[in-house]
Amino acid sequence: MDPQVSFDNLPQAVKLLHQKLEVVVSKLDNIASQNSKQTEHTFIGVDEAAALLGISKASIYSKVYHNVIPYYKSGGKLYFSKQELLQEILSRRYPKQEKTPPPKQREFETKATGS
Repeated sequence: MDPQVSFDNLPQAVKLLHQKLEVVVSKLDNIASQNSKQTEHTFIGVDEAAALLGISKASIYSKVYHNVIPYYKSGGKLYFSKQELLQEILSRRYPKQEKTPPPKQREFETKATGS
């Protein structure tokens, strides 16, 4: 594209700019779809799950046994979805955030002074 854009070549410059913008948007869409696919299928093992949660491997096995955390089993091995573990952590927030009415404000009464 010629760096000098004039009134005479404005339609061509706009067309070229539009084409380049479509290429950029297409590339961004591809990157976004690749990232969403990666985050949907990020599986980790027991060691990584223990490190992520900051607990021991024995605690991981205990939580699996008691069905406290979501897990997958294949070929005798345990797998965890990283996103599901993080969601499980977020769902157990204490104190629970509940919609509570705003605190009542004290109403001050003004006393009329009598003369």
